[in-house]
Amino acid sequence: MDIKKTDYVQSLDKGLKVLTAFSADRKSMTLSEVAEITGLTRAAARRFLLTYCYLGYMSTNGKYFELTSKVLDLGYRYMSSLDISELAGPLMKKLSLEVGESCSLATLDGLEVIYIARQQVSRIMTVSLGVGSRLPAHVTSMGRVLWAMNDLHLTNALDNIEYKQYTINSIMSKEHLKRELEKVKLQKWSLVDQELEAGLRSISAPIFSKGNKVKYAINILVQTSRFNNEELVSNVLPHLQATCEEISIALKKSS
Repeated sequence: MDIKKTDYVQSLDKGLKVLTAFSADRKSMTLSEVAEITGLTRAAARRFLLTYCYLGYMSTNGKYFELTSKVLDLGYRYMSSLDISELAGPLMKKLSLEVGESCSLATLDGLEVIYIARQQVSRIMTVSLGVGSRLPAHVTSMGRVLWAMNDLHLTNALDNIEYKQYTINSIMSKEHLKRELEKVKLQKWSLVDQELEAGLRSISAPIFSKGNKVKYAINILVQTSRFNNEELVSNVLPHLQATCEEISIALKKSS
């Protein structure tokens, strides 16, 4: 859908910039810091911050501003509107029990994947992920599956990625990533080996909805000490693909 310039609300855009300026690395900020990050004037940033405080989405001690738990309501409203969570939940639990590993379901949001369902095993992991968690799509197996199966998303994404070296295995160029995505598109699954964090491997497969569109993917995340790449493909991938196929069938019937 083409959005007309006359329908664009600049004040809403500015307000969202203030809200999204806060992150795990910037949990608490002063007015000056918010103004600098968003590019707004101090006066404009102050009005937005105080409005969020009035509405309950932020709190302040007079100097520092922080998000409140009410912000989660916005995410939960989106999550609760997704039938996929209800459809996938029982099958993901079954998958997790079959392979003895944690599995997650995610969708694309810009250059990131956002987790919308997760089944976790009781094993200590170096990463803490839950519903609402976000990760850079290009270094995750789910992100690559979702991009590879959606040419429209891929065209827009490749030019805007920040190629950051998270580990020595991280893909660092558009050309390399494009080759990898072409392979993923052909095989319809993706394996990422310690590109986001050393010691962790992930394998993902797509979920197909009506019209064979791919909006969701499921991954299985493992410690490198438990599975090598060959074992992931031979022992884990078949269970993952079977689960994704079951969810795809259920999703097509429900739509």
